[in-house]
Parts: sequence; structure tokens; C-alpha cells
Amino acid sequence: MPTITVGSSRIQYRVTGSGPALMLVHGVGKGGEAAFGHLVDTFAQRNTVILPDLSGSEAAEDDDSALTMEQLADEVAAVIEHSGLGPVDLVGFSLGGSVVAATAALHPDKVRRVVPVGGLVQTDRYMENLIGLTLSQKHDPVAFGRVLTTTAFSPKYINSLAEVDAMGAHLSPSSGRIRQLELLVRTDIRDLVGKIQADTLVIGCNPDAAVPTHHSRELHAGIPNASYVEFDSGHMVLVEQPEEFVRVVDEFLHQP
Repeated sequence: MPTITVGSSRIQYRVTGSGPALMLVHGVGKGGEAAFGHLVDTFAQRNTVILPDLSGSEAAEDDDSALTMEQLADEVAAVIEHSGLGPVDLVGFSLGGSVVAATAALHPDKVRRVVPVGGLVQTDRYMENLIGLTLSQKHDPVAFGRVLTTTAFSPKYINSLAEVDAMGAHLSPSSGRIRQLELLVRTDIRDLVGKIQADTLVIGCNPDAAVPTHHSRELHAGIPNASYVEFDSGHMVLVEQPEEFVRVVDEFLHQP
């Protein structure tokens, strides 16, 4: 896979498919494959998919310093530049939703359309408390993963599972994961959202216990001329409603 150096980080990405360039940007978690891997082949039927692993992910190499929104946006822009496929469409999930919004504001020449999914403009007290609870369990990988899983999925979806802990087994309290969560606590892109020029579709999830729905609505309200779609799903709409999610995103990206 191509690998580039951005600041003190070594970022890798893969490219597959054909059609207009589409970058899928992960949030808190192991990286691009963990978030979007099960959707890549479907997206690649109509798009050239770029799947990066940003700082904080397991595949990235960095200096373990605190992450910033500007840093991750610069990494996205650097991958676009290195791939030679820009301007691209950006889809970002959770923390990645804020990252793609920041990228569209800071690097407008590299972005065509943007889709923040379950993103946010600014962290609130609820999320500070929730993330604080999660981080308080970093000494216990099972409990850490259980908190993340419980808030990531809707009650209906969780009740359909035979084994809940298996869903959170890959969400270990690694250094990168902890730094991703700490950045989520500090997220504040109020000075950026109004600068976004790209066509934007904000996707919210309801009920969303991880990044409550009002954050997506606030993001939509802050971006000029943005459209909004709300799924009947927990935060992990990528897993709960994968086919409908791809359909809605592709429909937006491929409109005239």
C-alpha cells in the first residue's frame, strides 16, 4: 500500500475500484478497514475508493503526541494530493465526520462533495462524561470495549446479538484509541463549518447514544446549503443499515 509522511506521522492508504474518487475516513477505532472494510467492494462498483489509516489508527506510525483536528485534516489532504485523484468526495464517520468537515473548510480545492456521518461541531457535557467513563475503564479491555459497544449500537440491534462482548473485542484501550477519544472530547470546529463550500450531505442517526443526534443536526445547520438525512439507527449505521447507507451516499455523490 502507498505510504506517505505527514509531519511526524507515517500514513498508509489503499486504492480500489473505478469511477469518481471517494475517500472513506474512519473515526475512533483501528482504522479504515475496521470502519469501512465491509462496504469497500460495494462502493468500489461506482467509485475509486481511497481508504486511509490516519494517526491514532493501528496501521499508522506517529510520535504518540496528542491528536488535533487540523493534523488529521492535513493528513487527509496529503493523501488526496499523493494519490493524484483529487478533488475527491469525502465520507467521514463519527470523529471522521468532523475531520472531513474540517478538511473541506481548510482544503477546499481538494474536496468535491462531503458526507459527515454521526459527526459533531463541538463536544458537550454529555459526551465529556461518556468519554470520561470509557477512559476510566482503560485498565480493563473487556469493560472498555463494552462501554464503546453499548453506546455505538441501538438497543434494538444489541438485543439481536447472541454475543455482545465479541463486538467490542477489537476496541482495545490502545494508545491510539485513547488519543482519538481525547481528541473527541476537545472537538470544536465552530470556526470552520461556515467556511465549507463543497456540496454537503450530513447523515444523522437516531437513537445515537455515542454522538447524540442533535450534534448531526447542529452540523447540518452550520454548513451553508447542506442537506440532511436521518437514519433510524444507532451510531454504527455502517453496520446496522449498510445497504441503505451505501445507497443514500451513492445517490448523493452521483447526482448531476
